[in-house]
Amino acid sequence: MKLLNSMNLPQAFCNAVNLERHNEKGCYSATTLLHSATDILLTERHWEEIEVDVSDSVWAIWGTAVHSIFEKQQDNAFKEEKFSVKVGNSTVTGRVDNYDMENEILADFKTCAVWKIIYKDFDDWYKQGMIYAWLMKQSGLNVKRCQFIALIKDHSKSKAKIDPTYPQSPVYVYQFDVTENGLAEIEKFIKEKIADIEANENTPDSELKGCTPDERWSKGDTWAIMKAGRKTALKVCKSEEEANALLKELGGEYIEFRKGEDVRCNSYCNVCKWCPYYKKMIEQ
Repeated sequence: MKLLNSMNLPQAFCNAVNLERHNEKGCYSATTLLHSATDILLTERHWEEIEVDVSDSVWAIWGTAVHSIFEKQQDNAFKEEKFSVKVGNSTVTGRVDNYDMENEILADFKTCAVWKIIYKDFDDWYKQGMIYAWLMKQSGLNVKRCQFIALIKDHSKSKAKIDPTYPQSPVYVYQFDVTENGLAEIEKFIKEKIADIEANENTPDSELKGCTPDERWSKGDTWAIMKAGRKTALKVCKSEEEANALLKELGGEYIEFRKGEDVRCNSYCNVCKWCPYYKKMIEQ
């Protein structure tokens, strides 16, 4: 991976960015498995060509600093313990932030934007926690509950005072119980993801199937019911038919088409330049 410094930031800032590979070949961490097989394979193949600007790494640096602070605190739990399990011809790994052996509670420290809490976008945290619990179970350790303790980096105390639906504290705890059904489902997810990766190890870049709409953070096309002189929509519909049916009922005057977007592809993917789906999207 190549680190760019478009803002000519001090070398100390650049040195704080971790450019080490997250996974060795054939070894996949819990967080890596949350990505699509295409993303994982392209990252592995083009690691030395991927370019990242140091200015875009500020939140990763902050997250690393937060982990480092909590790791140094003394309590009755063990910290930063690594677990690994062989799956197929690969190895699945996970590094647990904190595990309370007495109460069998696994804790992970996160930094996040406030929107993640507002929209309850916790699917990735749930899967990560369950993968950790599954890995630990293979080593004879039981996990009753997972806790994700999030520090909200853009929390607004003034908004919290006037809006009861807004997160009331800059710290948010997302937690869930670990069940046998949940462990069975995550085992299926792990094995299917590893099988997908291994099945496409020799598939050329141009023939990889790409990511699912969810993996692309896809926002589909919408049709907004509008009224002259009003900036915001009366209602945003997922189909033109729905918008037409509600136009008069809502007092709208016209329908505005809003093109969807693959948010991750356009703004957050490091390997999009090698992705066949992205290349086709750009051409279109």
